[in-house]
Amino acid sequence: MTPETGLDGWDAALAGAFDILLGGKPTIDPTAGYGVYYASDSLDEFLFPNPWATPDALSDRTPRLLPDPDGEYPFSPWTWRFDLGGSLFHFDVDLLAGTGPWGADGHKGPRPFDDAFVADLRTVSPVGEAGLVRGAELGPLLGRHGVDLTGKASEKLNTWLTVLLRVATDGTLADAMRAATFTERGPEHLVPIHDRSAAEPWEERLGAVTRPALRDHLRMLCLSERDARGEGGFYYGTGHWPWSDVLEAVGCSLVAGWGFGESQAGVAVVRLPYEPGK
Repeated sequence: MTPETGLDGWDAALAGAFDILLGGKPTIDPTAGYGVYYASDSLDEFLFPNPWATPDALSDRTPRLLPDPDGEYPFSPWTWRFDLGGSLFHFDVDLLAGTGPWGADGHKGPRPFDDAFVADLRTVSPVGEAGLVRGAELGPLLGRHGVDLTGKASEKLNTWLTVLLRVATDGTLADAMRAATFTERGPEHLVPIHDRSAAEPWEERLGAVTRPALRDHLRMLCLSERDARGEGGFYYGTGHWPWSDVLEAVGCSLVAGWGFGESQAGVAVVRLPYEPGK
């Protein structure tokens, strides 16, 4: 069974659909790696305290499922396995500086970590982007400084960290697109269209997708922003994604992005920065 003929042509149908979404068959650099990130306002608002936010878990690159806080629904991110070590955590500048609502005179009170933690955090952040770290870098810092993100004191950090969870994929563009379009589990998990059409120009372009069920599934991910408020998603393409600045700070470039709700959540396919030896 070859990739072109596997699952009765499923892989070939996906490849053709992805070419449509990406504006033509992309030129693949064999040295490039690709990844997927998920972010949402509700994730930032209710993240802590969290039983998986431990030094060991955040340092681990082993793919894992995370607890589902929402219940099963179409296009749920909690069907993915996540790479916590490769996920991104961006600390607000006022939080790190102890200014604004933080500190002795602020209504948030003192930070749940000290200046030594902040100094260490800055040493591993990208140049010009203090407070941005991967889970693999954050985990050891938490352990070394005794910062507990599983306890009640960490609740005050909610909305003061922007978190981009890295979806576990094999590094190829094809696997990244499968994850981002919720097609990685196969044709039996496709979502049907619900009495609506995709936004233009995607309604017309997706007409070339050879499998009707796959075409309808992708139409649900290419609704207008208004229609996607209640269900499905809308496709940003390559030009925009609400959390792009965080990805750009670590050297990623946007390939394709989707939004859900009123831009409260989104998933992005990115080209990863070149890392020698990896």
